[in-house]
Amino acid sequence: MEAIRFPKYIDSQQRLLFWTADQMVPFSVFVVIGMMLKALFVSIICGVLVSWAFTRYRDSRPDGFLIHMAYWYGVLIPKGRSILSPFLRRILPA
Repeated sequence: MEAIRFPKYIDSQQRLLFWTADQMVPFSVFVVIGMMLKALFVSIICGVLVSWAFTRYRDSRPDGFLIHMAYWYGVLIPKGRSILSPFLRRILPA
């Protein structure tokens, strides 16, 4: 196991134990589903695998890629007057 470095900057990713927040979300979702279905052990294994796969996917892409994809598919729509709707695929001159 690698040593976890203490963040030096204020904009570093927040950690919960030795996971980052975006690694913890898929794991937590699977654990909650496993508790509801009374299959906790299977869901913990699935949560670890999905979290591992998500981390591998995120690390192979440039920074901000997942936020861009969330905007592109309309999941995340930022507020502001200069932001275009993500559902406009062609922008015609006025």
